[in-house]
Order: sequence, then C-alpha cells, then structure tokens
Amino acid sequence: MTAPASCAKGVTLGDKVAFLTQMPGVVQVIETHMAFVFLTADFAFKLKKPVRFGYFDHRTLAARATACAEEVRLNRALAGDVYLGTLCLVQAQAGLALWGDGPVVDWLVQMRRLPADRMLDALITARQQSPSEAELAAVVAHLAQFYRQQQTAPVPAGLYLAHLQREQAINSENLHRMAGFLPDIPLALVTTDLQNRIARLGAEIVAREKAGLVVEGHGDLRPEHACLTAPPVIFDRVETALELRVIDIFDEVGYLAAECTLLGRPDLGLCLMRGLVEAGFAPPSQDLQTTFAMFRLVTRARLALDHLRDPDPRTPDKWPAKARIYLTEASRLSGCAPGHGGP
Repeated sequence: MTAPASCAKGVTLGDKVAFLTQMPGVVQVIETHMAFVFLTADFAFKLKKPVRFGYFDHRTLAARATACAEEVRLNRALAGDVYLGTLCLVQAQAGLALWGDGPVVDWLVQMRRLPADRMLDALITARQQSPSEAELAAVVAHLAQFYRQQQTAPVPAGLYLAHLQREQAINSENLHRMAGFLPDIPLALVTTDLQNRIARLGAEIVAREKAGLVVEGHGDLRPEHACLTAPPVIFDRVETALELRVIDIFDEVGYLAAECTLLGRPDLGLCLMRGLVEAGFAPPSQDLQTTFAMFRLVTRARLALDHLRDPDPRTPDKWPAKARIYLTEASRLSGCAPGHGGP
C-alpha cells in the first residue's frame, strides 16, 4: 500500500474523519484498510481513504468520486436500495458540510443500515439463532438469479485463469518474505502445490469459462457480506477492478462455504454448494473445487500478512493469527499439514 496523499483544498483526511465522526447521530466509526465507515441508527456513510493498492489508486478526488459511483452501481445488483447513492463533502464558509455551496473535497457512499444481528457470520457465532434451511435457500436463490443474469454478459476471455496465475505468484512471493511470522506452517509446500494445481487444471478452468460458469460476480463473498433479512441482501461487492469480480460461480460460493467452515459450520457451506447444483449450475471436479478453496484461503492469508508491510500497521498482532487460521485450513486441504502423509 502507498501512504495517504495530501487531501484537496487543504483539508486533511483527519479533518474529514473528525467532522464525520461528530455528525449528529453517529454511534460508531469503523476503520478498514481502505475506508472509514460512519454508522448512525439508520444509515452508513463510507469515506474511501486516499491510498493506492495494486489494483487501484484512490489518491485523487476524481478517482474516489468514480469509485463511489461504481460501488453504488455494482452493489445495487445484489443489495438493491440498500445503496442509496453518493454524497459530496464540501468546504463551506462555516466549515465542512454534506452537500451545500463550496468546493467538493471528497465523496461518500450512503447506505441504508442493515441489522447487524442478521449477518450470516453473526448468526453462526450466536448459534442459538442458527440460519434456517429456508434462509439459506433464499440466499442461494438470490445468488442463482444474479448469476443467471450475469451469464448473459460474457467476461473477457482468459482473464480469470490469468488472474489465478498472477495472484498465486504474488501469494508465493509475499508469503515467502513473511514466512518468519509462521515458522511452523509448511508455506513452500502449500504454495507450490497450489501453483501446480492451477497449472494442471487450466484446461478445466477454460472449459468452464466457455460453458458460462465464469461470470462477473461479487468478488469477495464472505459471511459478513450476507444479511439474512427477507429477502436476503448481499453487499460490499468489489468495485475496484473487474479482474477481482470475474470468477467461477463455484469458486465464489466455495469461498463463502470455506469461511462458514472456519466459523465452525461446514454444514452450512455444504448446503450452499448443494443449492447451486440443484439450481442447475454444473459443479467442477472435486480436485478443482479443492483448488478454488485453497486459492482463496492462501490469498486471504497473504492479504492479512500484507498489513504488516504498512509503515504503521493497525493491530499488528491480529494479522499473523488471522493468516495462521487460513493457512492451516489450506494446508489441511492440500495434505501438507504436519503429520499428514503429503499431497
């Protein structure tokens, strides 16, 4: 990540965060790697940080304006009117204000706030409110409708396989550099196995793309991005790059299933995957499905450890522990876990 750039019109990121934190009704502020989210009882306001990562550069006002508009456009496909639109932050005579006269110094995404206790991860953790079969069926139906619509717009040929290959090369390089944080995890065995799997299964991946099973999907389908209201809402679709959204349907839902497994509910993941098959989508070979899951787990581990490469990482103790969880499961799937006979 590149450090934040200076903000336009002499207004710093700190100025903006302070103003938005003090808005009437704000009850919580959440900071992520790429944004600040300000929560009121009814709404959420997202302010993107002026930072640059590999797939995007949000250091200019124009770039953040475009990214906010794209986030709203893309997310309405799965979240409907939860995404209300964009708001401009202006430098008025009396100070910062939302809308009004004065030069625009930034843009925000405005969303209708969803009930936190209905998020899939919260329901799994609570256990006494475990998702019902009907609720999971509604999620699958919602996703199936979305994927069928996406199948009508073919994705760029070869983009998905190229992405898998490129990201896995980055995974291997970055994890090798950060191996000292997890000395007991067989990183080289896992990353080499995964690289070999992607190469071996390339023909099947290409065939699935030709069959319409690689679509422009969500891009980051995790339990915390699914709200089991009636109807269900799936939000936080990736807006930063098309390459991150182009994905095999079973890769995407398989990642959601893997996250459910890590939360202690493998049965929910199996239900979701079975629902896709029953909806008429052809599943990959078991070998490829395992490879998809390994790729997502290894990538999440790399992204977690990448936080430690920031000049001033937030919660530095959190990231090795998070990476360990992902890599331990990837090692198990690979057959590289300690005490296992090997891949």
